[in-house]
Amino acid sequence: MINQLRTDLYRLSHTWGILLTLVFTIAYSFIITSNSIVGGIMVTGDSMSKLSVVSWTLKDGINASTLSSTLLVYIFIGIFVMTIGYEFSQKTYKNTLVSGITRSQFIISKYLIMLLNIFCLILIYFLTSIVSGMISSRTVGTSWQNLFSMVFNTSLVIAFFISVVFGMAILVLLLTSSVVIGSLFIVIFPILITTLHNIANWDWLKYFDFFSAAMKISLKLTPSNQLWNYVLVSLAVLIVTMILSVVLIKQKEL
Repeated sequence: MINQLRTDLYRLSHTWGILLTLVFTIAYSFIITSNSIVGGIMVTGDSMSKLSVVSWTLKDGINASTLSSTLLVYIFIGIFVMTIGYEFSQKTYKNTLVSGITRSQFIISKYLIMLLNIFCLILIYFLTSIVSGMISSRTVGTSWQNLFSMVFNTSLVIAFFISVVFGMAILVLLLTSSVVIGSLFIVIFPILITTLHNIANWDWLKYFDFFSAAMKISLKLTPSNQLWNYVLVSLAVLIVTMILSVVLIKQKEL
């Protein structure tokens, strides 16, 4: 599996797609921070209160970038396509499976590659926010140690919750054998969950609203007694989808 990870990392690092994803990520962060605006699709009044009213600090820039991170999943769809979608659309995954790697290792390695790429891109996203704020001559708003701790922890949380949806997309890809449907799932799932939560008012759905959960946890808007509920539900969903994905790929004929 280590060799597969190295191969995928090398392949992705030499594609135009990952470079374009990096450029869009940096540009998005720069626009948000330098213009003191907030993007995203799930911004609430409570979360907006995290921002200073008068002038932004570097810490406010990180908070704004966190609020705006719900749009990153659409920028990162290319990672899903380049990591596993293309192999299934061209059926080249069969060559990998006959090279000695087990099917379970194949699925796990693909998930880990996506998680690693997402984490690195989000880390760059937040570091760009800091650089943009420094160019605008903003104060730190906290200690540098706390600021970088925020950046690392927030990147880790957001990357994990995004990766859960990407893990589910792997399962959809295996079920449908369609990279288009798998990619559409990544787009539709967060919107569908948020819409159902608002219309049906089913409180339990909030645990499956992974992007909002990442934002709330990062900004410390989640009550301490509910924090682990979000984490455990997400872990359970990820484990189940990985197991089902392994079962499905074992049933595919080469």
